[in-house]
Amino acid sequence: MRPRVWPALAALTGAFAMSQFFRSCLAVMAPELSRDLSLDPAGFGALSSAFFMAFALAQVPVGVAFDRLGVGRPTSVLLAVGVAGGVVFSSAPGGVWAMLGQAGLGVACAPVFLGLIHYASGHLQERVYLRTLAISNGLGMLGVLFAASPLGWAVQHFGWRPAMLMATGCMAAACVAVWRTVHDSGHAEAHGASAATLLRETFALLKVPALWTLVPVCLGMAAGTTFRNAWGGPYVADVFGLDPVSRGSAMTAISVVAFACAFALPLLARRFGSTAVIVGNMLVSMAAGLLLAVMPDTSLLLGVALLSILAAAGTLHPIVMTAGRTMVPAPVRGRALGILNTFVFMGMAAASAGYGWLARLGLRSGRSPGAVYASLFGLAVAVLFTALLPFLWGHWRRRRPA
Repeated sequence: MRPRVWPALAALTGAFAMSQFFRSCLAVMAPELSRDLSLDPAGFGALSSAFFMAFALAQVPVGVAFDRLGVGRPTSVLLAVGVAGGVVFSSAPGGVWAMLGQAGLGVACAPVFLGLIHYASGHLQERVYLRTLAISNGLGMLGVLFAASPLGWAVQHFGWRPAMLMATGCMAAACVAVWRTVHDSGHAEAHGASAATLLRETFALLKVPALWTLVPVCLGMAAGTTFRNAWGGPYVADVFGLDPVSRGSAMTAISVVAFACAFALPLLARRFGSTAVIVGNMLVSMAAGLLLAVMPDTSLLLGVALLSILAAAGTLHPIVMTAGRTMVPAPVRGRALGILNTFVFMGMAAASAGYGWLARLGLRSGRSPGAVYASLFGLAVAVLFTALLPFLWGHWRRRRPA
């Protein structure tokens, strides 16, 4: 392998860490953000949803761009869009401008993990690829850790706007690093095709039955991830009354579990297979969600511990993407991963907004915060269960003798 690949992978890993930060940062500063921008629970849900919806809608165009142009140029351009989005979000006078900034950040983060997988799979041998992906995924989760206690401390002492401006500066540095190090040119088979042809071929991938076995998981795991990305902070603030620093500590505990899972799950998948890891992770997450639905306000320690397990459903993301890349030929791999990622982040957008509407409905009906969040946890379990059933059915159909 040529030495120049490693700086490129390091730059993409750094950009992935920033993507993880911006996915998760709203959870810690939700009460302060909602107060300054005059947002009710549904408004906060819509704000979080704007990031994930923009992320989702960008996936197919990004996949086309990767196959045709390579990873470096599209990723650099979209990271630059994110720098502008971060400035808009940090200075937003109200909810509409904040949503616009979040949409810009979502577009910027859209190519990063997909680009990391795409670039690594094209430049590394299989045995090195899986190990490198596990390391990069784990290091990328450092962004989630910085979006916990360090961000809570910054919000407490300086406010959320300066904290987000500093994070935007880090995204600018990641943009420069990707621009300087990631130099590739896509697949030769895609160079001569028109954009319309590439899009037509992309949507033709929806006819691949194997990909549809992963789609329910892509949608379902968002039910847990959304508590780490957005609703975990409001939960510990509303139910247990935590301030920004304490919320940061709680989100750090949740992020540490995600960090450990990010390293462990790819290794477990190599030993036991992707299917066993996906099923096991979702069952354990469902069990934690059921306990939270039954006793959401029993104790802070128990609540955070169970929420950590429920949120770990989102750490299946690299397992699902790795499984997806084996189902299609290399010239359309970027677009296939883009389709799967679209469903992942559409699920997150729907969960963020749906939890907000459900929370607002509960508060307006006079229910206690604990009862409101119990309904959110119950919905998460229902979504996970609904996602798991078709995945198991598809696996059984593939294993059944002809």
